Amino acid sequence: MDQTCNDPNVAANSLHDFECICNADMMVKMVDGPATCVDDECATSPCGMTQTCTDLNTSPMSTGDFECECGNGVKATGMPAVCNMGTNDECMTMPCGTGQSCLDPDTTAMSLLDFVCSCVTGVGNNVGSPAACVDDECASSPCGSGQTCVDADTSVGSTGDFTCTCTSPKTGSAMGSAAVCALDECSAAPCGAGQTCDDPVKLPSSLLDYTCSCSNGAMAVGAPASCDVDECLPSPCGTGQTCSDPNTASNSLHDFECVCDNDMTLRAVDGPATCSKDECASMPCGMGQTCNDPSPTPSSLLDYTCTCGNGVVATGAAAVCDGDECANSPCGSGQTCSDPNTASNSLHDFVCTCDNDNSLTRVDGPATCDKDECASMPCGMGQTCNDPKKEFGSLHDFTCTCGNGVMTTGASAVCETDECAAMPCGTGQTCNDPNMATNSLHDFECVCDKDASLKAVDGPATCDKDECVSMPCGAGQTCTDPVQSLQSLTDFVCDCGNGVTAIGGAAVCEVDECLASPCGLGQSCSDPNIAANKLHDFVCTCPNDASLTAIDGPATCDKDECKYNPCGAGQTCQDPTLTLQSTHDFVCTCSNGVTATGAPASCEKDECEDEPCGKQQTCNDPNKAANVLHDFVCTCDNFPQLTAVDGPATCDKNECAGNPCGMDQQCNDPVQTLESLHDFTCTCANGVSAVNVAATCELNECDADPCGDGETCSDPDTSFVVQHNFVCRCKSDLTKTKVDGPVGNCPMPGETRQCAAMPCGPGQTCSASSDSSSSSDFVCSCDGSAITKLNGPANCAVPDGDECLLAPCDVGSQDCMDPNPSQSGDFVCTCRYGGNTETGASADCGSASSDSRSNSGSGSDSAVSGSDSNTNSNSKDSESDSNSNSNSMDSDSTGSSPPTPNSCKSKPCGDEQTCSDYGEYFVCTCDDNENLRKKDGRAECSVGKDNECARSNLCGEKQSCEDKDEGGEENFVCSCWESDMKSTGSAVDNCRLGAGNNSDDDEDDDGGIPWWVWLLVALGATLLTCAMYAGYRKHKMNKENVSLREFCDTMPNGEPSEMHQPHGRNIENVQV
Repeated sequence: MDQTCNDPNVAANSLHDFECICNADMMVKMVDGPATCVDDECATSPCGMTQTCTDLNTSPMSTGDFECECGNGVKATGMPAVCNMGTNDECMTMPCGTGQSCLDPDTTAMSLLDFVCSCVTGVGNNVGSPAACVDDECASSPCGSGQTCVDADTSVGSTGDFTCTCTSPKTGSAMGSAAVCALDECSAAPCGAGQTCDDPVKLPSSLLDYTCSCSNGAMAVGAPASCDVDECLPSPCGTGQTCSDPNTASNSLHDFECVCDNDMTLRAVDGPATCSKDECASMPCGMGQTCNDPSPTPSSLLDYTCTCGNGVVATGAAAVCDGDECANSPCGSGQTCSDPNTASNSLHDFVCTCDNDNSLTRVDGPATCDKDECASMPCGMGQTCNDPKKEFGSLHDFTCTCGNGVMTTGASAVCETDECAAMPCGTGQTCNDPNMATNSLHDFECVCDKDASLKAVDGPATCDKDECVSMPCGAGQTCTDPVQSLQSLTDFVCDCGNGVTAIGGAAVCEVDECLASPCGLGQSCSDPNIAANKLHDFVCTCPNDASLTAIDGPATCDKDECKYNPCGAGQTCQDPTLTLQSTHDFVCTCSNGVTATGAPASCEKDECEDEPCGKQQTCNDPNKAANVLHDFVCTCDNFPQLTAVDGPATCDKNECAGNPCGMDQQCNDPVQTLESLHDFTCTCANGVSAVNVAATCELNECDADPCGDGETCSDPDTSFVVQHNFVCRCKSDLTKTKVDGPVGNCPMPGETRQCAAMPCGPGQTCSASSDSSSSSDFVCSCDGSAITKLNGPANCAVPDGDECLLAPCDVGSQDCMDPNPSQSGDFVCTCRYGGNTETGASADCGSASSDSRSNSGSGSDSAVSGSDSNTNSNSKDSESDSNSNSNSMDSDSTGSSPPTPNSCKSKPCGDEQTCSDYGEYFVCTCDDNENLRKKDGRAECSVGKDNECARSNLCGEKQSCEDKDEGGEENFVCSCWESDMKSTGSAVDNCRLGAGNNSDDDEDDDGGIPWWVWLLVALGATLLTCAMYAGYRKHKMNKENVSLREFCDTMPNGEPSEMHQPHGRNIENVQV
């Protein structure tokens, strides 16, 4: 054992004070239970998943001494080791485990244990260690009012195990859903004493349907029954009798009396009296007999007669008509019986006839039949036979006598017997039978061959002198014969091996003294040493207290169960029967009269603890005594005058709480009172509203198919308030349209061989190409729009006709341009590094990106999207000009190796986040909030409502936002993606100016060109980009003009973000 137990006070009345002390650390101990001697701090995985943890001292008194070791040998005590002394993103070791996200706000090597673990599912977060995730299904109140919800398992991933229980007096429960509550109206005993209550439908909606039934059959529904009844109605006694009911009260039943009219002494209570009784009615005489009852009254019984057909008569019982006297074999063996007259009145006339002689007979008794048994000579040769009684009834009594006087009765005699023939003496002895007559037995003599003086009669002689040969000691004992001679007998010694011995006989080795039940009733007995020489050491132990023992006799056991105050403080204990046979019968009594037997009483019960009233109600229990229940009062918070006893009150509630309006509608209940119901209003986003019912927000007029054959229908505004604006268009001629009615007389479309195969798909019309010289060309036109495509299905899902809004190009490395929004499949994808382009599909930027970036000079920026720029690449070894058409605003200024394309293919952002590939790094953006994003890692999407970064794009493009203090204002930090620059409370002005620039000189380290020259180039490129993009938007959108400065100010760092990210901010009004 790794613990030592010490009891400082072994008195019987001092219990639960023993102490367990750890042997490895005497300072670790526990009273009244085992101590916790081992506390391995590594059990909680404090080092993370990629480090090895060792607890140098597992004593509970020693904490913070665990050691974390990296795979490269780096160690740390009391905290995770810093395996990489450069940047240290603690989340790389996945310390939070599965089901949790990790965020390290400070990844410097000196900032440790500041990572934040947040539960992805459930509630909970923690700094520096995994969070305790709790997913309490009861938090959403799935059970509703009037029910109690308990979630048995609040761990994440455990769903559907919550239990809904109806509050009293309603009953019922269900797991995983709201319970169907039952209400048994009979539980309130509405029927009164002496009546039976039955509630057929035990539901709160079905009231006053219970029935009250009296024991006499009276019944009432929804109220107590009237049970008073005269039991003499209607005539329970029958005809010829008079009924009287001394007490007609409902609780006095079965006391009416029936009296025979012909005999007042014949009466009965609670049933008809027996006024006449014909005993022959039960046919007591049997088959073939005549029964006659001369006086058929109850007072004259057993006077009936039974008469046989032969005249035999019996009174009060069936007569015996026939009597065969031979049935009992009166003649005996060897004789035949015959009864000439078997009538019961003809007796003693049976005849016995000898079987060996039919002439030998006798009437009314056995005949005398003689038989000499010696006639058959049964004795054999040389023997004399004598039959003393020569009668048939006396057989096997003959005797056979030998010449030597040997005689046998009933069989031939055996005249001689040599007892030595069976060799009874055994080996080493000689047998001698002096008289072999059969009547002279047990006289043979055995003589020892080695000593003729050693002999014995009628058995073997004792020739061997070692007494142990016969194993007299028994199993498991050792026998020793110290003197092996005939003169020294019974001196052998039996030894048990445990010290117990015996001389001249087997020893008694073990004696279990408990077999005699010496301790008495109710006590247990144990004998520690059952050796026969270890007596009076048995131990008796009391059943109610193992510390009460006695040796070599019964223990004195405490019989008063109240001695150790089992009831607790404030309660009175009484043990009515102070015997061992009567346990757990003590009574605990509270000061308010509440009692309990065999356990402490529950003196008080606050019924409001179970929250029976539900939400928006206040519960009050005026009497908290445990024997006073169902008196709690529920009061509505909004109307205190609305109350209910023993159940929730009916309070007015917001009619919008049940979401009566449906999806995408706003509900408003102007007056939330009981007097004002059904006044809620449902309002659609387009202004359509309705009172006391969900509004009809939209109406697509094309659903009614109002256009004719060969026509398509489109409803530009499906708002319910805007009607009669649908447009019908001919499928064969899209120029022919009509508003609020069919066009009519649409020309049939020209059929080509290609259109016959229906190549365009559903929702499109196929027609021959009018401007093509080839007869095989065809055009697919989207029904209801001007989008078309030559020789293939059109992309009809393009909103506003601009295919770039669907992001068909790689967002992280390519830009998109749609030169003709009305034409499908003509969008152009342009690589930002290298200028490779592809029409109608994503471009291959792998080789182009590598070539372009390997020749770019340090500190240079590429030109604006859609323009050509001459980049002067400065190299210390050679000079070259490169004419690169780039769409990127942010080429790498470090001169490092080119990025690896398609780094998002491994899906590093996971679900519910979008990955953007920027060459040598990627960015994860939350799908539900584009303002939350992170470089080279999963973004933290689960932030609080006070997080500044979630409100708007505070940091601008190619910067990440982090709010370390969600409670404060302007505490957010903006970090550049392509440099180490950061800013608190505002965006970094220019991430590119500080990237890799560690010199105070005005010139580059590589080309000697001052930084301010590159600044002027960047500013000029920005103004050119704004001007070009403003013209692009003006041409494409045809919106109201704004100034160029206002347009450029809307883009952070002067970048037109919509050209790079189709789902970015919508810059609508631009003026050059």
